[in-house]
Amino acid sequence: MTGRLARLRPLLTAALVVGILAGVWWAVRGQDWSVARPLVTGDAVPYLLAAAGCNIVALLCAMRSWASTLADLGHRLPAPAAARIYFVGVLAKYVPGRVWVVVTQARLAADAGVPGTATVAAFLLNVVVMLITGLVVGALAAPGVLGGHGWWLLLPAALVIALLVRPDTVGRLAGLGARLVRRDLPAVGTGAATRAAIGWQLACWVVSGLHLWLLVVALGAPPLPALVAGVGGFALATVLSTLVVVVPDGAVIREVLIAVALVGLLPTAGAGAAAIASRAVCLLTELAVAGAVLLGARLARRRHPAGRVPAAAAPAGGVGPEPGR
Repeated sequence: MTGRLARLRPLLTAALVVGILAGVWWAVRGQDWSVARPLVTGDAVPYLLAAAGCNIVALLCAMRSWASTLADLGHRLPAPAAARIYFVGVLAKYVPGRVWVVVTQARLAADAGVPGTATVAAFLLNVVVMLITGLVVGALAAPGVLGGHGWWLLLPAALVIALLVRPDTVGRLAGLGARLVRRDLPAVGTGAATRAAIGWQLACWVVSGLHLWLLVVALGAPPLPALVAGVGGFALATVLSTLVVVVPDGAVIREVLIAVALVGLLPTAGAGAAAIASRAVCLLTELAVAGAVLLGARLARRRHPAGRVPAAAAPAGGVGPEPGR
């Protein structure tokens, strides 16, 4: 890092924090939180805690998916380093424009010895994996949300199958993209970790959808139909709202789509309550996990005051833990 960039780093960090806080405020200010009042009762507390637990597990699955993608590009990170890079980057999604996520991750990954080209490639490939797997899981709720137009969700399902059969395609596409922009991608794996990335991301969608299912059941919906609508509806709503990059984390748009997926199970007010409560659960768990990771990193630095905490990326095939295990 040049001297000028070193001097600017505190200012840029402060600007990012302000942007994240502003994005979080924007994401919650337009919500009608009063409709979620039925869930603010003693009987609902076990459901809320279980929903939060599900979303935390889902976040960990998403992190492993990203780490697997990065490993397939030749950079296998220790779990603490991967968690710090991923979860701090997740908070940057509340700044309008997805570019801030990859900018934040690239800056943090550089400290772990990962070149920017690999970080950007991993981000873009992981977004593709996230979108296509989300659409596959979202197909469960397609009839209720998209009506007769949900047939096109068969396309991402076919793509997922193709990637599972030939996972090396991802690495080849990454290498081609790097050559097109005249950048070097130090290593491209055989694609074995791509299967792990897809598996972890599918698990993420299913487990994250369980948090919405729990909220819907707490509001009185029948459990089995609510399971299909909750898991599929959350995945489909999240993917479609993510495509609107000018809105912090798909705010309001995601809630509307979730409510549409639930109207056959709950009254309109109940569907709105579940959607708003889902936003609260996701926001609070993301902040909690990111905060816990940062606190852990700070404590680790205190235990190693003489130098940087070991966080270098292991080369593919090296001694780092295999993502997905």
